[in-house]
Amino acid sequence: MIGAKTMSSVKKKVIIIGGGTGGAMLANRLPRDEFEVTIIDRQPYNYFWPWLLYIAFRGSRRPIKREIRSVLKHWVNFIQSDVRVINLKDKYVELESGKRLDYDYVVIATGATVDYSRVPGLDKVTEMYGNYHSNEENAWRVWQTLNSMREGTLAVILAPGAYRCPPSPLEGTFLAEEFFRRRGLRDKVRIVFATFYPRPYPAEPINELIEPLLKERGIDYITFYTLDHIDPEKRVAYSMEGEELKFDAAIVIPPHVGVDIKYVPDDVLDSDRFVQADKFTNMIKGFDDAFVIGDASALPVAKTGVTAHLQADVVARILQGEDAHNTGRTNCPFDVGYGLGTFVISDFNNSTIKYPINRINHLFKVAFAAAYWDIILYPELWDSIFEAYFEATEPAKLRYLYR
Repeated sequence: MIGAKTMSSVKKKVIIIGGGTGGAMLANRLPRDEFEVTIIDRQPYNYFWPWLLYIAFRGSRRPIKREIRSVLKHWVNFIQSDVRVINLKDKYVELESGKRLDYDYVVIATGATVDYSRVPGLDKVTEMYGNYHSNEENAWRVWQTLNSMREGTLAVILAPGAYRCPPSPLEGTFLAEEFFRRRGLRDKVRIVFATFYPRPYPAEPINELIEPLLKERGIDYITFYTLDHIDPEKRVAYSMEGEELKFDAAIVIPPHVGVDIKYVPDDVLDSDRFVQADKFTNMIKGFDDAFVIGDASALPVAKTGVTAHLQADVVARILQGEDAHNTGRTNCPFDVGYGLGTFVISDFNNSTIKYPINRINHLFKVAFAAAYWDIILYPELWDSIFEAYFEATEPAKLRYLYR
């Protein structure tokens, strides 16, 4: 049985690849007397990626990163290095130096990365106007783009493929509308949102809230728009369906793919390099000593920090011998501008709830951001709060309240 306790004093070696939300939370949950935990990450920082939205559309200067070492328990080891190979058959991880680290258990928490090559012209468009799904530099470029616009068309385009945070494309759209209205330029700047989905937000219950709001605020939208390529010089985005979207500035949510690491065997990866696993246990396909959590997985769940948080808890409990499993719970905060928000709430057994838009929901999002690193470092202090919240907002309960 995984994680079963014995009289042996030998600690189990756990290697976690990635020091983001899921990786750091998992490391801090594993008891020091049972596990020797090592986190490996190519760079030294833990980022609060959702705040790129507020750099891009509010010009926020709140720091979004801290050193990984500072958000780990002192007994957790940290190695800054690229990983070249993850050999699941022979149970070792090879670093960029060629050094091999053996493990008893390995957890992939590498997140996702953007792939501009999937949309010709996207790299140039990003250089020109920025995005808020990659890094701070590009988020600041969006802020500069907004501040330089006095008239014309701003296009927010969701490229086909996986992407982080399902509400984020529309969050940026709503915050852009608020920005131009507060600047007195709303009547001069057309805002258009383009998506490959059949409706502005893919889940119908939430769309029933969002689509009327788009109309109320005068935001145009195009559905069934599958971005094919962009001509940066002509400022035209072309869809696979044959539509042409002319713009003066374009912010494109880029396709996300798995991090480029060699896996043995390589058939644990899907075509986008995401790691395939059991959706209930996060065990990697064909292995009971390897797991994947967060954005790195190919699981049919949202790529969000909350997902990584909940999966980290499940894997920690499994490693300690408990019978734990994922429920597929999502709880994505959704900022619709003007201090208002909602949450995208669902699980494997319940479709998305039509959760009302109000100010309290937005305040919850801001409060979570303020507490983010404390939640990672001290999960034992926050567990009871989150357990109470998730119990009170179980989709099975809410579905009868909000229809």
